[in-house]
Amino acid sequence: MKHVLIMLAVMTLVFGASFLIGGIVRKRIKRKPSAAVHVLICTGAALAVMLAGSAVFLSVHYSPGNDAISVLSDNSGAAVTKTDFGYMIDGSGEKAALVFYPGAKVDTEAYLPLMKQIADGGVDCFVLDLPMRMAIFDPYGADDVLSHYDYDVWITSGHSMGGVIAARYAAQHSDIDAVVLLASYTTEPLPEKTALLSVYGTNDMVLEREAYKSSKRFFPEDFTEVVIDGGNHAQFGDYGEQSGDGEAAISAKEQQRITAGAVTEFASKLIGE
Repeated sequence: MKHVLIMLAVMTLVFGASFLIGGIVRKRIKRKPSAAVHVLICTGAALAVMLAGSAVFLSVHYSPGNDAISVLSDNSGAAVTKTDFGYMIDGSGEKAALVFYPGAKVDTEAYLPLMKQIADGGVDCFVLDLPMRMAIFDPYGADDVLSHYDYDVWITSGHSMGGVIAARYAAQHSDIDAVVLLASYTTEPLPEKTALLSVYGTNDMVLEREAYKSSKRFFPEDFTEVVIDGGNHAQFGDYGEQSGDGEAAISAKEQQRITAGAVTEFASKLIGE
């Protein structure tokens, strides 16, 4: 969610700068423009600066590492298939599926190592490609998956900002049975019938802890929380270090192994196995 706050701050600065630019342009015009023309000048300047700033902000993103790329050519275990909405990771399970919203500005492929482990554990996974790598731009992306596949148990999940959107989707759709939050939280109440698993690392310096604690009032009464000793924010995916994050005391593979185990155990209870 820090990305959203940064964008809001940038927008505030943009509008301030637009009026400054508008004033400069106005002074260079020999004939004094009307108030309406002045507003148009300022608005045009604001839009131009905002679009340029947004393009630069969104162009800087986290690319998948070697482990993530290697999953695409790994023919063992769960099958990874590119789809119109992202990726399907099809394992041996047939009853439960997890629809995953990546974190802000993180490439979809970065989460394939974790998703493959979850699918190998019996929960098929669908990782969404998001516009400009931002879940807030496609909050209903899970619709494409749910409308094309049939499972007994549906789980929405996400990392960081993606988790916020995954929880919101579950709060608005009664056909979602559970939510899995990875270093994330919910901003609105989840139905009591919705099972919840929350996973985060002790060394995570990106997750807003106060917001997380506050969001627990929206959790269903019976939820599961797994805190990974030594885990940080970025290692749920494979995209390198993340700005502002803490240094992990365990490897990314270990953090993902623990996470996958927690998710598959959580899902097995949902399907009664």
